[in-house]
Amino acid sequence: MQTAREEYRGYTIVVQPLKDCNDMWDFEYELTRLDDKAATPIKRAQTAGGHADEGVATLAGFKVAKIEVDNLLALEAAPGA
Repeated sequence: MQTAREEYRGYTIVVQPLKDCNDMWDFEYELTRLDDKAATPIKRAQTAGGHADEGVATLAGFKVAKIEVDNLLALEAAPGA
């Protein structure tokens, strides 16, 4: 299981594909803000559904993590935030 890393909009995303009990692939991901190394990383996992192979699970992990980054940045930019 290969851990993958990518920088996206000021965050580092690390995705770890995981094989579940039904021989399907799930993922965990971690978000770390590039400009705040002291901040606690945000960790999430998908453990339901499953994907056909490790590569698809990794890609899905990046897609979900990027959506979360986009949402976090939108919340920061919102009036009154």
